[in-house]
Amino acid sequence: MTTVSATGTTGTNTSSSSTVSSNGASSLSFKDYISLLTTQLKYQDPTAPTDNSQMVAQMAQFSTLSGISQLNTTSSAISGQLGSLSDLATSVSSISTKLDTLISAQKAAGTGSTTA
Repeated sequence: MTTVSATGTTGTNTSSSSTVSSNGASSLSFKDYISLLTTQLKYQDPTAPTDNSQMVAQMAQFSTLSGISQLNTTSSAISGQLGSLSDLATSVSSISTKLDTLISAQKAAGTGSTTA
C-alpha cells in the first residue's frame, strides 16, 4: 500500500476539518474518513492494491465508533430525562406532604370534609 503524505503529490498542503477533543486526541468526521479513503484509493499502486480485509476492518471500526458516539449521545439524553423525573418525583412528594398536613389540620379543626 502506498502512503500519501500530508503535503500530497503536488507539494501543496491539504487541510482537514478534524477537531481536537479535551483530552488532546483528534477526531475525524465521516466526511474526513471518506476523503482519506478516496485519496488512498486514488494514489494506491495498481500492481499492489490495498488488502480488502484491511479496508473492510477499517470501515467496520469507523462504523462501530460512529455507533458508540450515537449511543453516548442517547444515553446522555436519557440521563437528563431521568434527572427531570427525579425532580418531578421530589415535587410530587413535597405536594403530597403539604396536602397531608392540610388535611390533618382540617380534621383537627373539624371544619374539613374528606368526601369528594
